[in-house]
Amino acid sequence: MQEIDWYYDNGEELFPDVGSGVRAGDVAQHWMAVERIYGLDWQRFTPGDWDALQRINQSLPGWQHFSPDVARWFSLDEDSELHLWASVELSGLQVVGVLTQGMWQDWDTQFRRAITNHSLPRRACA
Repeated sequence: MQEIDWYYDNGEELFPDVGSGVRAGDVAQHWMAVERIYGLDWQRFTPGDWDALQRINQSLPGWQHFSPDVARWFSLDEDSELHLWASVELSGLQVVGVLTQGMWQDWDTQFRRAITNHSLPRRACA
């Protein structure tokens, strides 16, 4: 499976202040909305895989260990400017939030690398 085959975006959008006059290095500081599905294959997950996913979540930047319901990073409040949360869905792990483009790229790269390094079951996304 190729790296890009196991995730897709429902929406990933730079906020309107990012236009053609923005220098490439400045884009990393602009806010963006994220909604990505990672094609984790829940049917093949073992108890050890669930434990590994929890450890991965806790190791990522901004982990909020007091979240009572879903995995959260950067804030417990979805109304906060800076937040990210994840939910187990039939389609895979849904990750939604608002971050700067640079923060999102760093978080996403670390997450994908950890999933791959732990050999967690994945499936190709259509």
